[in-house]
Amino acid sequence: MSDSSDPVWPEESDVDLEQRLGTRNALYGLWNPQGRPVTVSWDDSSIITADRPTRTRLVQVHFVIHSLLRGEHTEAMGRLTTMSGLMVAFTALRSLTLASEALWDTGESTWREVLDVARTHLDSMVTSLPGTAATEVLAGADAMSAAAWENITNGGRETVLDCVARTATGLSPMGRNGLGGFGAAVYGAAALRKPSGGADEALTKEHAALLAAMAMGKTVTHRDGRLLLDG
Repeated sequence: MSDSSDPVWPEESDVDLEQRLGTRNALYGLWNPQGRPVTVSWDDSSIITADRPTRTRLVQVHFVIHSLLRGEHTEAMGRLTTMSGLMVAFTALRSLTLASEALWDTGESTWREVLDVARTHLDSMVTSLPGTAATEVLAGADAMSAAAWENITNGGRETVLDCVARTATGLSPMGRNGLGGFGAAVYGAAALRKPSGGADEALTKEHAALLAAMAMGKTVTHRDGRLLLDG
């Protein structure tokens, strides 16, 4: 993976950014806006700290995750529908990276369980959508699930970034909502699957603290699959 990317221009819309750079490089630019070396893989941990515009994006992503942790499936879908297509794909990238960190030392059977549990959430997320839109959302979720599973069973030959970007590129706007929603649901299922994840209420409280920390610019790190506040 390249250690740098073309700059993300603050005044540039997400649509223009994606058109200029392509989906993969635009996502990389959101992940690493200052062009510093970064690893985005299925099993490596990283530090979460960012400038204010990037933190704002991360907070949007984590509000989707938080809605799902609280069982507010319609709310989560509503948040996704207000995002740009690039931000929805970024939601999947962010969520699946967190999930991969939580499950880096687990086998394929655990991943299969997590992916299957996550997929069940999508049925609840589309209940308020018209039939055609719901079908597209579910198709996007299934495409992301299949791509993730293929990558996992092939020994992680693609980074999460490449896997998400490749899947997102061929999806309709509603399909991308399914991709983003599925990614967020995978993270929630992965966090609850790990013994350190705790009960739903405890995890929800931890995640609320994470949202507050990111909004205030505090540093958050991943250790042993947990999100910890450092300052």
